[in-house]
Amino acid sequence: MRQFVSPYVHRPTGRRWVDISDRNGALEYLNSQFDGFVTGSDEVWNLAFVGDKSIYYAPENLGRIRVSFATSANRLDIASLSGESREILRRSISSYAHISVRDANTYSFVRELLGDSVGIDEIVDPTLIHGLAEFVVPYTASAHSGRKRVLLMVRDRRVGTDLISHLRDSVDIDTVFIRYPGAGFLQLNPVQFAGIFGQYDCVVTDFFHGTCMSTLNQVPFVSFDSEPLYSKYESKIKNLLSKLGLEDRYVNLTEAGDPGAHRALLSVVERTIAEPPAWTAQSAVEREREHGLAVLARIKQAVGEGLAEVG
Repeated sequence: MRQFVSPYVHRPTGRRWVDISDRNGALEYLNSQFDGFVTGSDEVWNLAFVGDKSIYYAPENLGRIRVSFATSANRLDIASLSGESREILRRSISSYAHISVRDANTYSFVRELLGDSVGIDEIVDPTLIHGLAEFVVPYTASAHSGRKRVLLMVRDRRVGTDLISHLRDSVDIDTVFIRYPGAGFLQLNPVQFAGIFGQYDCVVTDFFHGTCMSTLNQVPFVSFDSEPLYSKYESKIKNLLSKLGLEDRYVNLTEAGDPGAHRALLSVVERTIAEPPAWTAQSAVEREREHGLAVLARIKQAVGEGLAEVG
């Protein structure tokens, strides 16, 4: 990924990467080089990964203008936050000129911190807003003949192993991101990754971006959640599929030790392979894309006005 993005990286002093583990050094460097900051993206507001003093929770004295674009803290257990952490996050987020998030759980989290006086936009993932039309080749059933092909992008190893065990005699199985015995493993750059999903007859995933790429490629897919947290909070996957009217492609495995749920997942996968569902979500995708682009325009305006003030 670093090799792929290197040509696009802004490095005014020859530095290629900012070491965010050195908070003070990172803030000093950023303040010396930039006036405006856009906070994204997936899970960067999740304290389990970054801590409450992360620069992704931009301090109120960072730069001149701060906005967030499709930021997420979906896997954060909001109820577990200490009073001290809440105050650190409140001071940070309240200093943002514009706030947009990518899921209902993060929306509720920010609303709980800031109250009703602050506007918050909820939008879909930026990959769906952009569309990646130059990379994506949508699935077409007529292009698939012979033995069916299945792509697994599955973090839950128990589920992934079970799926391979049940399906490998009847279909060809590849995996991406996570390597499994008994299946091919794909090593892809970002462009290849964006376009690979439509080459399969079915995708099974518990990754949010596996769901996004399946949606962009309009491929038959089944998404699931198995993390216990999502028995309490709605996941990004469930939230997205509800927005797109694709709830029938979602299976909830969050109740630990429920063998019936695993059988239900296998049943949905087998049915999807045998009878690929028609693609019905394009109008919803376009609606969410238009909303996301409108929010992006407001963010650009806020950044422009903020920078003009310091002129």
